[in-house]
Amino acid sequence: MSARKLDDSLGNLGRAVANLERALTIPTDGELVFEGTIHRFEITIELVWKTLKRALEFEGLSPKTPRDSVKEAFRIGWLHDEAVWLDMLDYRNTTSHAYLSDELVAANYRDIAKVTPLIRTTFDFLAQRYRTI
Repeated sequence: MSARKLDDSLGNLGRAVANLERALTIPTDGELVFEGTIHRFEITIELVWKTLKRALEFEGLSPKTPRDSVKEAFRIGWLHDEAVWLDMLDYRNTTSHAYLSDELVAANYRDIAKVTPLIRTTFDFLAQRYRTI
């Protein structure tokens, strides 16, 4: 894994995390706020696991899947609350279905609001770890 690819991933992830955080500050008075925030979460979680994968490869490890990336990052101490991270991958799979009920969309939104600080902490850790590459 090249340092440039990892740096690009970190830049993209940083923008995605900021966009997700910004979406969570918008009043939830319309369905587009929920849907837009959920979409930003989908993008962010996709970038999280891909960035983790690239960082792990940079360290000489070889995760193959999103779950492998999360489990390996947990194993080496980069992540805490492995179950929460694995749930985030599942949330991403659930939220991508456009036919979800209003109640499920609202529940997903609440779950996303809860895990976003964890995503921010992970991004900050990776950005700090690889700031000099």
